[in-house]
Parts: sequence; C-alpha cells; structure tokens
Amino acid sequence: MKRALISAILLAFAASSTAAVASGSTGLGTGGNDWGTSVKKGTNSRISTKDRLISQGRAQVRKYITCKSCKYHDKLNRDTAPKVAEVVRAGGFKIRESRRKAVLVYLNERYGA
Repeated sequence: MKRALISAILLAFAASSTAAVASGSTGLGTGGNDWGTSVKKGTNSRISTKDRLISQGRAQVRKYITCKSCKYHDKLNRDTAPKVAEVVRAGGFKIRESRRKAVLVYLNERYGA
C-alpha cells in the first residue's frame, strides 16, 4: 500500500513537470529568459544596431584584412585605417557589399577612419 502511494505520487509529479517542460515555460513568467526581463522572441533588444554593426565589422576585418596571411596583419592602425577604408569602399578585400557598411562602421569607431 505504501509503495503504491509513493509510486502514484512520483507518477503525478513526473507528469506535471513534463507538461511544464514541454510547454517551454521556465516557471519564471518572464517570456522565456532566465534573467527576469521580458524580451520579444527572436530579438535581443539589449544590443543596439550600432553595436551589432561594430561586432560584425570586427569579424570581417579579422577575416579579410588582418588575418595571419593578410597584407595588414599587425599593421592596421590609425595611420593605415583611412587607406583600408578607401579600399573597402572600392570593393576590395573580398568583402561582400552587404558587409561593407559594418566594416566601415568598425573602422570609424576603432580607428577614426
């Protein structure tokens, strides 16, 4: 009898926790994140557009301009950045047109180019 009662309680507990997990609820009532803030699904409102462009630009610069085998490896600085920006505007360094704006924003923020 005791064993049956414990089994029934454990089964009820397992069934109720499975439903909560399956629904995607964190139990915090915050729209799904663990920090207690409400964020619209699919977005990260804490990162501004400018910050996102700078991050993307930094990645493109590292990949195409300052990689170990690239011309400006260990040579990109305030003096060389304006020349690099001109080459980027002209379509150089194999950077896609859709990423050029991010690279230019990064160069401007980091080196004032």
